[in-house]
Amino acid sequence: MRYVILCQDELPYFLLLLKTLSSKKDSIQFFVDQKGLSERLSSQGVSVTVVSFTEDREKFIKRLDLEPDNCLIVAIKNLGILSSILKAVARYHPYQPTLIIEENDLVIPEQLSAKLVRPSSIFTDICLPKIEQAFTKRQVQSIKELFEDKDKILLLIQADPDPDAIASALAFRHLIGRNRMTAHIVSFGEVTRPENLAMLRLLDIQVDKVGPEVFAKYEGLCLLDVQPPHLGDVLSQTVPPVDVLIDHHPEKPGYQAKIKDIRATYGATSTILTEYLRAVDFNISQRLATALLYGIKSDTLLLGRGVDPADIEAFSYLYPLANTNILRRIERPEVHPEDIDSFSNALKKRKIVNNILFSHLGRVRREDVIPHFADFSLQVEGVEWAVVSGIFKGNLVISVRNVGYVRSAGIIVKRAFGDLGSAGGHSHMAKAVIPLKNFYARFGNRRESTMREQITEMFLSGFEEAIKEQED
Repeated sequence: MRYVILCQDELPYFLLLLKTLSSKKDSIQFFVDQKGLSERLSSQGVSVTVVSFTEDREKFIKRLDLEPDNCLIVAIKNLGILSSILKAVARYHPYQPTLIIEENDLVIPEQLSAKLVRPSSIFTDICLPKIEQAFTKRQVQSIKELFEDKDKILLLIQADPDPDAIASALAFRHLIGRNRMTAHIVSFGEVTRPENLAMLRLLDIQVDKVGPEVFAKYEGLCLLDVQPPHLGDVLSQTVPPVDVLIDHHPEKPGYQAKIKDIRATYGATSTILTEYLRAVDFNISQRLATALLYGIKSDTLLLGRGVDPADIEAFSYLYPLANTNILRRIERPEVHPEDIDSFSNALKKRKIVNNILFSHLGRVRREDVIPHFADFSLQVEGVEWAVVSGIFKGNLVISVRNVGYVRSAGIIVKRAFGDLGSAGGHSHMAKAVIPLKNFYARFGNRRESTMREQITEMFLSGFEEAIKEQED
C-alpha cells in the first residue's frame, strides 16, 4: 500500500508509523512545508517532497498523485488549511481513505472516507498498555523471587476444577519455570465434567486429588482461580501460609497472602495469566495457548458473560496460537459405545414437566456421562432445564443444567437434595451426590421407576420453594 503523509513536524507517532510501515515494505511519501523537516525525514530513508500547503488546491492535489488504494494521512496544525485540503481531496478524489490526526473536533466532508485520530489517544492506546505491562512484569519478577529458594511448590485449584483453573495452574507453572515434578497441580476434589476430563487427556495435564495433609510436603503454596473461603474448612485445619493467590472472583475476607492479585472485573483468571506471560515476552506454546483460550472461552461463555476488555484482548492474542482442532475435540468429548445404550434408554423414558426434562440413566460406567447427557438434553426443543440422574459407585448422582437465563440451579438443587447428600452449584449448572443407602433409607423401594418418580418430585418441590422465596 502507498501511504501519502502530509505533516508539519516529526511527532513521535510519525516516526513510529514510519518504522511500522517500513517493516512491511510499503511505499511512503511525505509532503512537508519546511526544508529542515524534509532533511530530518530524509535521513530516515524515506521519500519527502517540500510543498506549500496554501498553494492552488487543484495543483496541490495533483502533486499528491492519489490512487483509490492509497491511504492519505493528514496532520496539519492550522484548522483552516486542514479543512481546505480535506474539501479539495473530497472534490477531486471522492471517498479517498483518509486518516486525520487532530485533537479538536472537525467537520469532515461526507464525500471523504475519513477517520479522526486524536494525538492524545496515541498515549492511551500505545504507551499506556506498555506501561501496564511494565508493572505486570515487576509483579511477575516478585513472584519468581518468592519461589527461588523453594524446591517443591503446590498449585492448588478448586474442587472439581474447571478449565479456567486448570489452564491458570498450567500457565503459572510455566511462568515460574517449573515442571510437574517441582510444581504440583492439585485439588481437594476430582475432575468430573467430560469436557474437563477431555482437556486433561488431550493437553496432557495432570491434576491430582489430595487431602490437607499434603501441605507438609511442600515449601510453597499458590492458589489459582480460588480463594481460601471457597475451600471450606480444609485450609483452616492446617493454616498453611499462602504465597501467591491469583483469582478473578470477588475478594473474600479472612485470609492472608504474600502476593495477591484479584481482578473481579475480569471474566477469567486465564486472562490474568496471559497478561503475565505477555509482560515477560514468554513464548507461549500451542498447548498452553489452547488451554488458556479454552479457560477464557468456558468461563465467559465465549465472551458472552462477565467480559472485560482484557478478556477480549487475551482471547484475540491466544486464538491464532491455539489448536482449534483440539478445542473442538475437548468441547465434544468422545462417547463410549456402552454409554449409547444408556442414552437410548434414558431418551425413551424421558419425562418433561413445565419445560423441565427428567431422565434416569441407571447404572453408568463413568460418572461424566451423566452431566454429558444433561448438556445434550438442553438441545430438546422447548426444554429450559435438564435433570439427569444415574448410579455410580454406590451413589445416586444428579446433574442439573439450565439454559443460562433462568433461576439459579445451585440453589434449587441444594433445596431439593441437600438433606440427603452433598448438593449445590452455579446459576446454570449444579450437582447432587446422594449415597444410595440414604436414598433407600428415606424411600425404601429400590425400583428404578420409583427412583425416577422421587427425583422428579423432589426437584419440582425445590423448584417451587425457590420461586416462592424469590416472589416473597
